Amino acid sequence: MKKKIPFNFSLLFFILALAFIIFILVSCSPKKNYRKLDIERLFMQTTTPEIAFPGSFGGLEGQDGSRSVSEEITFSESSGDLGKDEVLADETNAVDSTKTYRLFNVVVKAKSNFATERDGKVHVDFDIIAPIDVIDPNWRLTLAPFLIDGDSITPLDTVLVTGEGFRDKQQGDYEAYQDFLNTIVDPSAYDSLFIDWKGLNKEILKVQRRNYTDYRRNYDLMMDYANWRKMNEMEFLRMEAIARRHKRYVQNRYWRKSEKKALKQLENDTDTLGIYGKYMDKYEKDYIDYLKRQFSLAWLDSISPDINIHNQKDSIMRRSHIPRKYRDIHKKGLTLRDLKAKAFTKEDSVKIAKHHYLIDEIVLNDMNIERKNEIFNEVVEFPLRNEMAGLRLDTVITAEDDFIYGYKQPWKIDKGTKKLGVVLAGMVEGIDKSTFVFPLTDTLTYFIASLSQLADESLITERKMLHKNMVDKQSVYPDYRTNKSYRFKDIKNPEIFDKIFEAYQTYNKETDLFVDSVSIRGYTDLTGLWHENYELAENRAKEVADYFKQKGVKMPVAKAAGEDWSTLAQEVQKHKSLLHREEILDTLTHAVFPDMTEENIKALFPDDYKIMKDEIFPKLRRFDVILHVNRHDIEKSTMKETYREDYAEGIKLLKEKEYMPALEKLAKYGDYNTALALVCLGYNDKAQEVLESLPETGKNEYLLAIVKARKQKTTEAAKHLQKACQLNPDLYYRTRLDSEVKELADQQNLWDTLNN
Repeated sequence: MKKKIPFNFSLLFFILALAFIIFILVSCSPKKNYRKLDIERLFMQTTTPEIAFPGSFGGLEGQDGSRSVSEEITFSESSGDLGKDEVLADETNAVDSTKTYRLFNVVVKAKSNFATERDGKVHVDFDIIAPIDVIDPNWRLTLAPFLIDGDSITPLDTVLVTGEGFRDKQQGDYEAYQDFLNTIVDPSAYDSLFIDWKGLNKEILKVQRRNYTDYRRNYDLMMDYANWRKMNEMEFLRMEAIARRHKRYVQNRYWRKSEKKALKQLENDTDTLGIYGKYMDKYEKDYIDYLKRQFSLAWLDSISPDINIHNQKDSIMRRSHIPRKYRDIHKKGLTLRDLKAKAFTKEDSVKIAKHHYLIDEIVLNDMNIERKNEIFNEVVEFPLRNEMAGLRLDTVITAEDDFIYGYKQPWKIDKGTKKLGVVLAGMVEGIDKSTFVFPLTDTLTYFIASLSQLADESLITERKMLHKNMVDKQSVYPDYRTNKSYRFKDIKNPEIFDKIFEAYQTYNKETDLFVDSVSIRGYTDLTGLWHENYELAENRAKEVADYFKQKGVKMPVAKAAGEDWSTLAQEVQKHKSLLHREEILDTLTHAVFPDMTEENIKALFPDDYKIMKDEIFPKLRRFDVILHVNRHDIEKSTMKETYREDYAEGIKLLKEKEYMPALEKLAKYGDYNTALALVCLGYNDKAQEVLESLPETGKNEYLLAIVKARKQKTTEAAKHLQKACQLNPDLYYRTRLDSEVKELADQQNLWDTLNN
């Protein structure tokens, strides 16, 4: 017979418990959430943010005068080349993660541009383009341009394109954070908010009661002392009265003794001298001993019978026995007025309150203060960057069209910088914290265009025409004492001839120059008869020639011209104040008899004649002195070329953008390159002065156009620019590289005119 095995209930319970736990764990395990991410569609497309030159349409010129050079290569995909489960990106709007998307059209661009350098700076301008496909209400698009300068890469200010939903999320987070901040109590308010008022009031009452008790105890003590002092003073007064009575008693007693003694000696016919003094000495000794016994005056150095006991009251009482509890009061001389009541103050309340804080609430509040930044990072998932450094723009837009932002960036360059580059990085952030980083864009290249590139190296070699024969003509205006004077000594301003002597000596000092002769031609005004004036001019010229001979001038030749009608006509033409200027000019033009012509003008136009006599006639009284200079070292006129090393150094510095040192080298020449250095330095007025003194050439006119454009003289600038391109057609292409004339041509619509 088999043995019956008992049922194991413990094992059954263990198995059931294990099964229940496994069921609970399985049923409570989290299921993976395969919710679509906000940025999912970015993985299904190839559209990315781009950068391009402002208004760039391709080609060297472009429709609006763009200065970019671009190359475009286009690849197209046809629907017939698609494989299974492939669709063209342009043929569907919905994103299907089961399909493979192929681009319908791929455009590869390589671009370069020119950046104009001014004062060591350039402006790197470009457009940031965010196509609509990379914009979404629930995204924030971060666009970060980087500038490449040689080996260095510098991040520029960021542009943020924020969707409306994303901004709502940001603002909601900030509101939540503000709600948190509103729960924080400033530590200065702990004394009013985090206080155990019940315990505090109880403690305050206890302190107030203690203050009253202390005052009452001191008050009672002071009152007791006052009573004790009053009793002692009464006792002192009693003793003082006894002392005064004793003084009179002793004094009278000894006086009677002295009288009795004196009478007795008188009876015996004995001298009484000194008896009264002897008894008075006994009186004083007896009375002083009494005072010392009665009032304890041994502490005094000397005591006289006339001592004022009342004045010694305080000293006597201070040395008498004072109860211990009154000694301090008596020593300090305190009274009830000196007893101060201790009032309960605000400071006492604060001091007590510090020991009745609600510790738990304070600790929690302090932790919230310390963790504000941590809480901000937890609550505000996407902080606003409006006040952050390095942000150019943070804008909220709707995803309805492409976003284009014109980015303008000034940049300081080194003298050796030839080009700059710009590249754009982009990133999308979704509300769900998902991120998508775009690949870097192609680099935009900027070649530096500087005015120093306009330097004219041909001017390094100076080319000077050496003439065999030359003349130096100078006019001087003598002031004679009278109209008929002709002697040299009658000239009131003989110093006018000094500059002629200086020129004469200068020419003769030159090794290759020699003054062959000097001619002196005399002129007069119209005053007097014509033939007399001719003779006057001749005599004056002879006098001056004789003076020149005395000064060492060889072969001066005197000539007479007489009345200067030609200069008279020119001056009348320029003189706008003459009322009958045209009639006078007509009379001068058709003159046959000079003297009669003068009289006619004087009679017909007396006012104008007076003006002519005062303002024009002095200019007619002159000498034209001509120095005939000969170059004896050459046979005929020839061209001389000189290589100027300092000029070449100035051009080198100019091209290296060292404008001030270049100007120091070129300033003395006052030519085109001097003006160019001045323009590069921004010295527009001085540059204009130099350019206007130079011949009219294409480059000179071009620089004048830049100077006038800078001075806001657009009409004059446009004329100079048109003249420059007319004289030098190659400057038409240069115009697109210099911002001043480029903007001028755009504003004035000059491009067609400049190209013709």
